Parts: sequence; C-alpha cells; structure tokens
Amino acid sequence: MWVLACLGAAAPASAEPVSFAHGTTDQQFTTTQPGAPSGFTFLGTYHAAGDPAASPPYMRRMVFESPPGTRYDTSVPDRCTASDAELQLQGPAACPEGSVLGKGRAESRFMGQFSSTVDMYLLNNADEQILVAASPYLWTVSRGRINADGSIEYASPTCWPTVGSSSCPADDVLQVHSEMTMPAYTRAGASYLTTPPTCPASGRWETPIRFWWADGTEDTVVTEQACG
Repeated sequence: MWVLACLGAAAPASAEPVSFAHGTTDQQFTTTQPGAPSGFTFLGTYHAAGDPAASPPYMRRMVFESPPGTRYDTSVPDRCTASDAELQLQGPAACPEGSVLGKGRAESRFMGQFSSTVDMYLLNNADEQILVAASPYLWTVSRGRINADGSIEYASPTCWPTVGSSSCPADDVLQVHSEMTMPAYTRAGASYLTTPPTCPASGRWETPIRFWWADGTEDTVVTEQACG
C-alpha cells in the first residue's frame, strides 16, 4: 500500500537531515551554482511527536516553499495530461515518456501495521507535479500545484484506493518514509528547474517545508542547500 511521498530538492553532497517534532527530512539541489539547471533529491522519515519508535499521525498536507528566485518551467518536459482515472489504471504508462521527471519510493503501514514499500514516479504537467505510486490493482495519484511564488502544495492521500479527487472516506495508509530523486531536466537550452540567480551571503539557500497532521498539529522545518 502507498501514501503520498513528498517532494523537494536535494544535493550532490550528502547533507545532515534536519529534525523536527514528527521526523527528519533532507532536500538538496543537485548543483551549488546560482542560475543553473538543477535536479533534486528528497528524503523524509516520520514518527510520533518526540518519539521515533511510535507511529506518526496521518499526514494531511505538505507545502514546499522554494528559495526566492527558483524557477520551474513546466513547458520544458513533455506534459502528462492523463486524467486521474487513466493514471489509476495505467500509472506512468498513461503519460509520454518525456513527462517522467524522477523516481522514488514510499514506505507505509496499511491499517497502521502491515508494512509495504512501493515505487513511485514524478510526472510533469502544466503548473503541477503528479505523483503516482504502484498500489495493488490501482495506482495512487496525488497532484502538487506549483504556485506563482514557486511553492508546491500537496494534499496527502491517506486511504487506498483513492478514487479521483475525492477525499479519503477513512484513513488506512500511514506514511512513515518517502524519498525522491530527480536529475536535471534540460531540452533545447531550457531547464525544468533553475536555481535562484544569486547566492546569499550565508552561502546557503533555505527551503521551508510545512506539514499538517491529522491530530491538528503543524510543523515547519527549514532545510539548507549550499550555494557558491
């Protein structure tokens, strides 16, 4: 079983994951150069507040706030225009090969106890990213809106199967780990993801990530990516 794994940016050099109340996370661009084409990697592990041995609440929502000046150009890769129904039946096969941005995996617990690890794919569409994960029988689909300020907002599905864009009738899939890797995507001299045009005096770009949980709590964690 699968639940949404999140997205973010991560780097060529390994970085120490940042801890927060409900887990640890790390993300880095794949380049330290300003104004350059980049990919990303993301890693997240989730648990109960202050207790790494206990299960986290169900995740409701995630927002990634890109460093100022980060640019996404969704016209560069091919676009996946498949409907949720088509994606649920076919997964990434419903989309052009050139719309696949990256690959990763997610670990979850079905009904809070049966562990499962599944593959997932990150796809491009106009002003959005699409995550599809290999749930049994049907693929699970989640869409992340790319806002004008460069932030990316995902609602995390917590049930299996998901049906279209309707909300989950009952929580049964608990997300405990997720990771994603996307190499730099360039075509005809243009880049899907471009780093900010300048590097701050600190030598670090900052990317806040916000989490909303089913118990009503929220977390904000700030990851740092080296630049030079």
